[in-house]
Amino acid sequence: MKLKDKKIELCQSQYVSDAIGNRKKVLVTVATVWAYFRQLSMKEMYGATTQVQEEVLFQIGYRADLTTNYVVKFRGVEYEILRIDTFEGYKEDLKLYCRAKS
Repeated sequence: MKLKDKKIELCQSQYVSDAIGNRKKVLVTVATVWAYFRQLSMKEMYGATTQVQEEVLFQIGYRADLTTNYVVKFRGVEYEILRIDTFEGYKEDLKLYCRAKS
């Protein structure tokens, strides 16, 4: 098991209304969790997918509600989740393959 010593925020986009009734999309933090974090090497990027878009890996405790529609915030950077690896269906940890949003 890897050391989960970084705090990350799991966020979701939601629409909210302002004072005059206009709706706008904002990012809302759903949970703050501990995670293992590391940059991916080029070999791992190619092995994970045919596209060279993945940059980082977060490993967190299992969550049934997490989807690729979520956004990860870490050290002021927003990352989109490209793929979620469930470790062969075991409900222990999740690996989140992400890339920085531009």
